[in-house]
Amino acid sequence: MIQRIFHIIKKDLVLDTRSRFSILAGLLYLVTITFVIFKLFGDISGPTRIGVFWIVLLFTSVNLVSDSFGHAGSRRMWNQYQLYEATEILAAKLLFNFAKVFAAGLFLLLLFRVFSNESLVNPPLFIGTLALAILGIITTMTLTSSLTVYAKNQSGLLSILAIPLLLPILLISMKVSLVSERMFFDTAINSNLLMLFGIDMILLVMSLIFISITWKS
Repeated sequence: MIQRIFHIIKKDLVLDTRSRFSILAGLLYLVTITFVIFKLFGDISGPTRIGVFWIVLLFTSVNLVSDSFGHAGSRRMWNQYQLYEATEILAAKLLFNFAKVFAAGLFLLLLFRVFSNESLVNPPLFIGTLALAILGIITTMTLTSSLTVYAKNQSGLLSILAIPLLLPILLISMKVSLVSERMFFDTAINSNLLMLFGIDMILLVMSLIFISITWKS
C-alpha cells in the first residue's frame, strides 16, 4: 500500500514539474502579493501582520489544492480506479498537497521576515500551528476538490462546501499565532491546539468516508 501511495505521489510530482510555469507563477504570486501588501500599508505589525499572513496563506492554499483532481481526465481516473484503492488515492493527494502548501507557508514566512524585518517570537509553536492548520486546510480542499470533479466540475460547490469548514481552522490558527507572538495572552493554548487537532481528525475521517463513495461514482 505504501509503495502504491508513493507511486501516485511520484506521478503527481512529474505532472507538476512538467508545468514549471505554474510553479514559478505560484512563487511569483506570493512574492508579488506580499510586496504589494507591504508597499500599500507600509510597516505592518502586531495582529494585522498575523491576520494578513493567514489570509494570504489561505488563498495560496486554494490555488495550490483546488485542482487536485481537476487535471485527471476521465481516462486517467479510470486507470487509477483499476490500479488503486480510494484510500490510497486520498493518502497520496493529502501527502503531496501538504508538502506543497507547507513549503509555500514557509516561503511566505520568509517573505514576511524580509519585508517586515520581524522574526518569530516562538517559532516551534507557530510552525506547529502552521502544520496543523495546513493539514486541516488541505484535507478540506482535497475533499471538496474530489467532490466537484465527480459533480461535473461545479466550481460553486467548492466554495459552498469549503468555507464553513475552513473558518474554524482559520480562527483558531490566528488565535494561537497571536499567543505565540506574545500579542495575546491565553492560558487555554493547549486546548486550542487540541481543538485544532480534533478538527483535523474529523475532517480526515469525513474524507475517508466520502472518497470511498465518490470514487465509485
